[in-house]
Amino acid sequence: MSAVLEVTGLRKVYEGGGRRVEAVGGLDFTVPAGQLACLVGPSGCGKTTLLKCVAGLMRPTSGSVRLAGEPVTEPPPDMAVVFQEYGRSLFAWLSVADNVALPLKEKGVPRARRAELVRRALADVGLSDAAGAHPWQLSGGMQQRVAIARAIAYEPRVLLMDEPFAAVDAQTRAELEDLIRGLWQRLGVTVLFVTHDIDEAVYLGQRVLVLSASPTRVQDDLAVDLPDRRDQLTTRGDVRFTELRARVYARVQAAKRGERPAPDPSAPPAPAPR
Repeated sequence: MSAVLEVTGLRKVYEGGGRRVEAVGGLDFTVPAGQLACLVGPSGCGKTTLLKCVAGLMRPTSGSVRLAGEPVTEPPPDMAVVFQEYGRSLFAWLSVADNVALPLKEKGVPRARRAELVRRALADVGLSDAAGAHPWQLSGGMQQRVAIARAIAYEPRVLLMDEPFAAVDAQTRAELEDLIRGLWQRLGVTVLFVTHDIDEAVYLGQRVLVLSASPTRVQDDLAVDLPDRRDQLTTRGDVRFTELRARVYARVQAAKRGERPAPDPSAPPAPAPR
């Protein structure tokens, strides 16, 4: 299956004030079209720096990012990003509908088509009745749903998510995880999901990429061979979920110690996208 997202030899070095920090060092991976891949790693390993480079928001020191074969040198029109700090990404003075419509307006989407995309996206995230509200009138979880609606209304080929549920409570987080899996399955979008939560990565992903400590590289690439149909009770109670969680946890701990574990011959290959 051809890759829709290709990261090759990616390096990012920060220099200034007499210091030189290599945040990302020679990182390589690809993501096939339609796959939901999760990235985990030790705190401070450069996950957000990596995502900004992939999104075209930051220029790498060397290496390349390609989307559908085309080099990413600025934010591409076929990619959308959902950030952790949803409060900062929404405009308090605009209605929910206008927040969702704003990128479409900048993209030059005609008014009628824009209205249809906004309506559909808000319905997809369960906020049809909140179109006329303002973000400050909504709970944190609902605000993050607005941010997700804005991203999917853009009809991206690739959706990047940077720890999007880190600032919400556990119950809301579970609901948003199920929302993302449902949207991914219905829309067929390729998702690269960055999280510090190992359980979340295993629950959500078809595949988990474990990053090393900074300068970050791919420490491990693990297929998640759980059923496509998942729910918070049955899936998290599955023995296989526990095994996969333990394996990813061990890899992250090894990354913190600077160790590179031996390949696991029993690990299944990453599944082909549906």
